[in-house]
Amino acid sequence: MKLLKVIANNFKLCEKNFTINFIPTANKTKEDKEFELQEIDENLFTFNTIGIVGKNASGKTTTVELLNLVYKMFSEFQVDMEMIKAYQEPINLKVYFYHEKKLYYYVTDLIKEENAGVVFFENQKIFQRKYQKSLRNLFDDSTYKEVESEYKLPDNISNLFFIFQKIQTRGTYCQSNDNYYKNFAKTYQIYNLLYKKADLVKSILKMLDEHIHNIKNLEDNKYLIIYKDNTEKEVNSKELYEVLSSGTSKGLSLFTNVVFSLQSGYDLIIDEIENHFHKALVENLINLYKDKSVNKKNATLIFTTHYCELLDLFTRNDNIYICKFDKKIRLENMHETYNIRPEFSKSNKYYENFFETNVDYETLMNFKKDLM
Repeated sequence: MKLLKVIANNFKLCEKNFTINFIPTANKTKEDKEFELQEIDENLFTFNTIGIVGKNASGKTTTVELLNLVYKMFSEFQVDMEMIKAYQEPINLKVYFYHEKKLYYYVTDLIKEENAGVVFFENQKIFQRKYQKSLRNLFDDSTYKEVESEYKLPDNISNLFFIFQKIQTRGTYCQSNDNYYKNFAKTYQIYNLLYKKADLVKSILKMLDEHIHNIKNLEDNKYLIIYKDNTEKEVNSKELYEVLSSGTSKGLSLFTNVVFSLQSGYDLIIDEIENHFHKALVENLINLYKDKSVNKKNATLIFTTHYCELLDLFTRNDNIYICKFDKKIRLENMHETYNIRPEFSKSNKYYENFFETNVDYETLMNFKKDLM
């Protein structure tokens, strides 16, 4: 399964028909097809990586939270009450996706049921058509036919179940909150799912901490730290988090998710990808998704960042989104909104405030005066 387009209404402070497109809209060069794009069917390409940039409080986290909600629906066919507890109006979603040689679009309204403490799916419909090796009418709804079902699911279960049949991770979200990265048990559980590939922990630690040789999971809530000088220390989860640097803790969890994403082909969302990491490490992480010898199952990396230099890793413009907030959150696609050639330095344009994303100079000077 690959997402092709997400359209949302009434999600947080997002504008009407808030849209994220996973399909390239600019011309596709041979080089792009090698490094920036993945061919999921003949002539049907999606992005290896999608970058989301913008000022503080411009809506970057809100954007990836929307995608997290969509992937939750597609993975578990349910939505947690926590995800939409602040909303009064129904959230309307329309999602185009590709699955097993067919194109689909799915529409639903998400309704809070306060008394039951669950989210209901209302007005659900699924439409499908065969993929015919042409992008000409990919999002033309009139070419799709509704999928009828003779069974009725509970109101808190999405009809997407009829398409996928089983619960399976199809995308996961790594928050910027450090608390997300304290769950070492989940980290090692992933390696168990990956056929006991716990030796990958050593490879990750080599990138993160030159003093640690390995960390072994002895049993529930018990770990053995093996240092480079051959000394060892047995700790529980809380102690492990206190012993490790914040960068190593986050890196161990984050790169474990990267490993699982690349090995399983599910999409990975990372909010503030640069948080706690050296720029070179972040660049290498992004490049893993561009390398087809590593990313063999067409996983997509979606990330937010304040490092505008990371934009220069992109040879295209249509897989970069710029968040803006003015009464409502809106997304601008760099290719569709700004007339710049892909080979130009995007970071230079960013520093020149070409995208109107810099912190206001007058605001900074007023802050300085207040400190005097």
